[in-house]
Amino acid sequence: MTWKKDRRDVVKLLLAGGLSLYIPACQSSNRKKEAEGKAPRKKDSGSEIEEALHSNNVTFLQKADEQFNELNQGFNLAVGKIPALIALCANTEGVAEAIGFARKQGLKVAVKSGGHSFENFSSINDGMQINLSLMNEVRWIDEKTVKIQPSCTLREMYDAILPKGRMIPAGSCGGVGVGGITLGGGYGFFARKFGLTCDLVSEATFVDGNGKTHHVKKGDDLMWALKGGGNGNFGVVTDFTFKTFPAPDSFTRHRFKAYKLDKIRTKELLQTYFKYSKNLPESCFAAFVLNYKTLVLLITNYGPRNEALDDMIDTFSALCDDASIGEPKNLAVSLKNYYGIEYPIYFKNASAGYYENYETIASSIDQVLDIVFRKRGLIYQINTLGGNINNPEFEKESCYPHRSSPYLSELQYYWDEKKDPTALLKSFDEIQNILYENGIRKQYRNYPSLGFKDWEKAYFGDGNERLQQIKRKYDPENIFEHEQSVRLG
Repeated sequence: MTWKKDRRDVVKLLLAGGLSLYIPACQSSNRKKEAEGKAPRKKDSGSEIEEALHSNNVTFLQKADEQFNELNQGFNLAVGKIPALIALCANTEGVAEAIGFARKQGLKVAVKSGGHSFENFSSINDGMQINLSLMNEVRWIDEKTVKIQPSCTLREMYDAILPKGRMIPAGSCGGVGVGGITLGGGYGFFARKFGLTCDLVSEATFVDGNGKTHHVKKGDDLMWALKGGGNGNFGVVTDFTFKTFPAPDSFTRHRFKAYKLDKIRTKELLQTYFKYSKNLPESCFAAFVLNYKTLVLLITNYGPRNEALDDMIDTFSALCDDASIGEPKNLAVSLKNYYGIEYPIYFKNASAGYYENYETIASSIDQVLDIVFRKRGLIYQINTLGGNINNPEFEKESCYPHRSSPYLSELQYYWDEKKDPTALLKSFDEIQNILYENGIRKQYRNYPSLGFKDWEKAYFGDGNERLQQIKRKYDPENIFEHEQSVRLG
């Protein structure tokens, strides 16, 4: 691929209203290719692995095996890792067998469902990748309850549940795996009304670091940890049971653009965004996407128009250089517009903190804009949260600690393999340091960065100590480990 092609695709999505929460973590549901439905082809080596474990539940691949690279490939080409072994699991029993084999061989383990971890926590150098590509089934328990395996993509999930008139609040990136988004929290167009993706989980099947299988239910310490604690910490979830809600009848998108911005106008637009977006109904989602000196402002809605929404539409129609006021359209068709790029790319995407209002960033915004305005291609984005995400019952039942914050920001940059990203990646660190020094220290676990200071506190808040206790209980030998996994303490 070329940078020209990559950048054109990304810009096209931005102008269409596709956001980072929908862009960088997007990939085709064809990710499994030949792996789906049959065991991968292996070299005729008579390897020790084949001799050690013969099972219909799991297939082991080494670096010389034909499909090793394809199965290992994550969505972010910028972060490559090469495991010593891939365990391609067909079911829960296969996962347990793989963990047992890793323990015998002294291998650390990473878990891959969709492979969209921004820092590629779904693979591991010289360890074992438990690959769940074959585990993507959707099975209805009753008319309102569905069991979904972790490698099912959001595209596949929506294809299965929308025709039945049901919905789960998740993101819009078609290629993101259900496992990763759920374990880190999970938000998108529907979260402000129905909660995070993890909030709809009622049960789960889980294999811990000892290879023991658990059927996790409400009130269990594991259920609390699995709702926002992130992937690759204590074991492997092999299925989630979700409650669903009635799918909206339609979906509407409004988009506004402003060009050739300077700091004064940008700050005025940002202050206005905070002022009006806080009053939007829970059926609305909004995003302020600043790409160099161009703003794309997105508002979506799947409920009726009301005064607060009309006020925001009227205000930004007057303030921006271009406005596109949408009409209600079919929900399933509309979501497909946000499924995103369908091949792995080079990118950096990281959380840039949770905000309460404009005052949260007032002391740092001038410095942040100075950097964004001198780095073409650097994207600074602020998304709406709030609403039912802040439900006290949801808070009590999950370790996701940032429910009271009504905004989440992020940084993004995309590049071609021929381009040296060093200078722009340095800008990420500069902005993160500015925000940190100005008291913005809470971060979203699904938008990780190895550059975060005090990352355990940033992701998990006061819940980190309890997560460490759960780690010691279910993975006492620290089999599951990556750069920012929960530590034993």
